[in-house]
Order: sequence, then structure tokens, then C-alpha cells
Amino acid sequence: MIFITDKNYQIGIMTNLTFILLSYLLSSTFIDFIAVFAVLTVGILHGANDLEILSKRFKGKSDHLYFKFLTLYLLIVLIGMALFFVTPAFALLFFVIFSSYHFGEQHWGEKLTINPTNFIFYTLYGALIFFILFSFQYEEVTNVINKISGYTFGFDFFLNISIILGITVFIWMLINYSLRRHIVKECILFILISAIFYIDSLFFAFAFYFVVWHSLPSLKEQLIYLYGDFNFNSCLRYLKTSIIYWIASLGSLFMVYRYIDFEADYFMPLFFSFLAAITFPHTVVIGMMKYTNT
Repeated sequence: MIFITDKNYQIGIMTNLTFILLSYLLSSTFIDFIAVFAVLTVGILHGANDLEILSKRFKGKSDHLYFKFLTLYLLIVLIGMALFFVTPAFALLFFVIFSSYHFGEQHWGEKLTINPTNFIFYTLYGALIFFILFSFQYEEVTNVINKISGYTFGFDFFLNISIILGITVFIWMLINYSLRRHIVKECILFILISAIFYIDSLFFAFAFYFVVWHSLPSLKEQLIYLYGDFNFNSCLRYLKTSIIYWIASLGSLFMVYRYIDFEADYFMPLFFSFLAAITFPHTVVIGMMKYTNT
């Protein structure tokens, strides 16, 4: 079967099972510390080399074209940040949709052909991940949404959308041969991820999926694109080109931790504006890396 020979899947499943066990053996404080460490290292690093990818993408082409897209990149950063202060409810919805596409595209991009229908599937798949998480962590999630947008949603809202998305994704996979081959492993994956989402805190649950099932596979794809192989030397080269941006990101987070009032009304919009500033342009760059050469 496909999932037996998929090394990335095997590693992910073993990591899932390991942390389900560790959740019962270790304190929640230590588990959250692991999550923080993973996000600050692997999580941030996977998005710290966007400019190097842009440079590779436009290698041999005019500098004007490169700087044009660099300007667009910075503009997307500013717009992403501004949206959460100008129209927070819309910005949050857009952020979830955009992130859903990004998660789904990362998971399925190498397995499916390039067409708009598959882009819709990516978004539905990623949204299913989010809404399963929201359903299991609905109290914390509702509190975050309320602080940002002023809206409040109950458990039934998240559960019903999760069910609709789950049925839609399952039927979509059944009728698509390229997807149907993976349906068993995806069912196993969702069961194990749901266990993590249920057992652990909101932060660890999100961090686990973000690092194990998104950031690590993305890093592998970036290394192959930039340096032609996934090995120790390519990892060192990646670190060399991304370390400045990684340190800058850590410095920004430290400033937020040191000087920002976490209880203030502006904290949630500020925090999500930071996430949007990272996510929006990064998703565009990864899309360019995968698709614009075709």
C-alpha cells in the first residue's frame, strides 16, 4: 500500500504516535515548551528563505523583473498587516482561507496536477484541518475570534462545518483516482491528528501540525528546488542563506514578548497581523516556486 512506502508519511505517523504517548507522560508545560522550540526553529526557518527562492526563480532574467516581484512581496506584507487593524473580521476569514489553501497545497501539491479544481480541493482539505482543530479547541478558539472580530461562535458551528468539510473531502477523494489511492492513509492521518488536537493545548495542537506535517515537508521541497538535493550540505547552505531573516524574526518576537501587553485589546490584531505578514507572501512565493516554471 502507498502509505507503507511513503517515508514522509511513516515519519509523520511515528511522530504522531510518539507525542500522543508523551502527552500522557510529560507535563503540559514541557509539551508546550517543545512546541515553542519547534515553531521558533523549524517553523520560522521554513519561511525564512523566501527571498532566496525569488532570486533562484528569476535567475538569468532581468533585474527589473526580480525587483518588481520583490516590491510585490513587501507590499503583500504591509497589506497583510494592515488588514487586521482596518477590517479584522474580514482579515481573519481571509487568513484562514489563505492558510487553508497553503496547508492543503503543501500536502497534495506533488501528487496532483496543476488546475483550478485541485486548488479548490487544497483549500477544502486545509480548512478541514483547521475546523477539526477549532472543534476540539472551540473555547480557546472562540475567545481568540471574539477578541479579533467581536463575533462569537459555539461548538455546533465548528462541528457542523467540520462534518460538511469532511464529507466533501471524502467524496472528492472517492471520485478522483489520484486522490482515491491515498484515502486509507488519509483516514489514519486524520484519526491520529484528531487525537493530538483533542489531547493537547491549542498552541501545541496547531504547532504539531504546522511543524511536522507542513514545515518539514516544505523545507525538503525548498532544499531540492534551491540546491538540487536533500542532504546535510544542502541543509547547511539553507541555514547560511536564511539565518539573517531567522534571527530578525526571532528578534521581532522577542520585542513583542518584552514590550507588548498580552492582555491589551490590540494584542490579538497585532499578533495575527504578524502571522499574516509572514503567511501571505510566503504562500505566493511557494506557489511561484512550484508552478510558474511550468
